[in-house]
Amino acid sequence: MTTIPPLAGLATYAEAAIPGYSVAENVTRFLRYAWIEKRLMDVALYWLASTPQWELKEALGLHSYLDASHVAAIRERVGEMRSPAPRMDVTPDPKIDQFFDELLSAETTLEKVVGLFGVLRPALLAAYQRHYATANPIIDYPTRRMIRHILIEEEEIVAWGERAVAAVQVDSDAAAWQAHLEAYLAHMGGIMGDEPFTGELPPTRASAPFAPDFFPQRDDRFAMKWNFVNPQRQVSLNEDVPIDERILALMCRRVVEMDVPEYMTRIIAEAEKEPWAYYVAMTRQLWDEVRHACMGTIYFENRAVDWKKLIAIHPGMSIRLGALDSADAHNVLYAIEQNLMPAKTGKKLEYEISVNADDPLAAQIQDYDWADEVLHVHIGREWLLPKTNLSSKEAVKQGVEIRASTLGVLAQYEQCGEQKNWWPEFVEAVLGRETAHAEFDLTQR
Repeated sequence: MTTIPPLAGLATYAEAAIPGYSVAENVTRFLRYAWIEKRLMDVALYWLASTPQWELKEALGLHSYLDASHVAAIRERVGEMRSPAPRMDVTPDPKIDQFFDELLSAETTLEKVVGLFGVLRPALLAAYQRHYATANPIIDYPTRRMIRHILIEEEEIVAWGERAVAAVQVDSDAAAWQAHLEAYLAHMGGIMGDEPFTGELPPTRASAPFAPDFFPQRDDRFAMKWNFVNPQRQVSLNEDVPIDERILALMCRRVVEMDVPEYMTRIIAEAEKEPWAYYVAMTRQLWDEVRHACMGTIYFENRAVDWKKLIAIHPGMSIRLGALDSADAHNVLYAIEQNLMPAKTGKKLEYEISVNADDPLAAQIQDYDWADEVLHVHIGREWLLPKTNLSSKEAVKQGVEIRASTLGVLAQYEQCGEQKNWWPEFVEAVLGRETAHAEFDLTQR
């Protein structure tokens, strides 16, 4: 007679009788995982803006959010296992930080990719896999469930990383760099801290305290990366322009949004003593803004448009907000998000334009862009307003004034590239006709 599987199908009685990690062993490892993932989030924030390669910006934006989310899950699990929970805002092992000091001394994109995705990420995945296999499937089910969800995302990160490492073509110098970092990883006992170190530690590269560089960069594929002329918003709001041209303008507005996560990195990285929920919410917003830029690239790739060459994808707003302190930059971000809500000029209008154009891809892009921005409004109200002692209306007014005060910052960079109205040539290349937008305000930045 067939019997119903016992133990909810999670294991056999024999498998469930094998002891796994104790609570103390779990917590010891969790403290390390959480700190490593926290430091990985930091690295993504430090590197996203100054790394020129667009594809690495995309990945770092995603990974910062996933790392923050993993830390949140681990913190919650530790809180279930120990009361009071141990401190998780301090390092559990200085050797972990010594490894990250070396990683942050990477000087090129090649070294960054090799360090993150050739050394650290595969080791972290292997540790999670080992932990999952060792944890008791019934007695320690909550741990297994948590790690199973983390594993899905870490496996995707490592798979992407393998392709990235292959793409950057590791040379002998990069191989030496990889060996250097592997030695420091071994010195900290591996991810779990339980591997004996018997080798010799190479001399440190981190000769001075790390100072992050948040100045935004683009690689040479971006033909107009220093052209700060922004005609696309004017076109998208012009009801006299045919709807297909307005759609192009909206998609241009999406693709240039990479400058938002570029300046958000500093806001988040410089935030101190915030609840961990702050980092989860803010990196979620950062990743959403990266996604919006991705949405624009998806649209133009789908239409075989050479968007890197034909669109001025410049980091102007990121440069401007980089001249402010983090609090003022966050205030400007809040004002921008709040001002996207009015129906006549904001996200609702953008969605309606795309629906009226009978363009399913554009409509879906604008539909989710609108949904994301509504969430961002709430994130701003939760995490910025309490610090300002201002009403939402007052904070928006202040943010608009601060933003306007930064317009002159770009003057010192305008000689880096020709400042021209690129829109007519863009429309001619994509639609095969002249633009219907009669007058441009080229002072808009």
